[in-house]
Amino acid sequence: MPGEEDGGVHIWEENQVGIYQTATLSATDPNSLVGWLNDNGYAFPSNGQEILDYYVQKNWFFVAMKIQPEETTNSSENYSGAIQPLGIMFFSDEMVYPLKISFLSVPSGGTEVLVYAFSDERVTFPGAIEEYNAIITPNQLKGYSILPGLIDETFILTKLRKTFTSEEMGDDLVLFPVPKYITLGSIIDLNSPVEQFILVIGIFIFLLKIKMRNI
Repeated sequence: MPGEEDGGVHIWEENQVGIYQTATLSATDPNSLVGWLNDNGYAFPSNGQEILDYYVQKNWFFVAMKIQPEETTNSSENYSGAIQPLGIMFFSDEMVYPLKISFLSVPSGGTEVLVYAFSDERVTFPGAIEEYNAIITPNQLKGYSILPGLIDETFILTKLRKTFTSEEMGDDLVLFPVPKYITLGSIIDLNSPVEQFILVIGIFIFLLKIKMRNI
């Protein structure tokens, strides 16, 4: 097994990425992981141990990051200003966004999640607003430096957005295919007298049109 053990935490690799010092970790005990993070300068909130345990039990890996002051233009421990984005890739049996751990860094009012999903079909998640979907070819991605190396065949791109309250962030966000057929029960509440009436009127108009065609 590559890497090394340190107090119950397996350190797979450590890297310098731009202004960041990163460490890829795994652990079998959240207490050990929290201790390692704090001992090595990766500040971790005291209320986050339960959330770490959620991912430890699922055998997830962790990427810890901290800004190296000497790599910034102002060389200050209290860094302020724009930071460079990072991309993290990992294998998974399902399309998942680690929403639960994001709870540790969101304001009390919640946070907005914007997802661009490349897949074989349109995807969604509960409560998502679909803003865009289209078939995308590799040639259309040449202007985006990071994507051509990741997307080498034709996919469907789905753009989804939702604002989550902190109470809605108790689990990760799993994307699933958009149903190809929508059942009647999913768009009409058959227990509602009003919608029952609307349904009856709709059926009556439909039958009336058929009858008029046959006259």
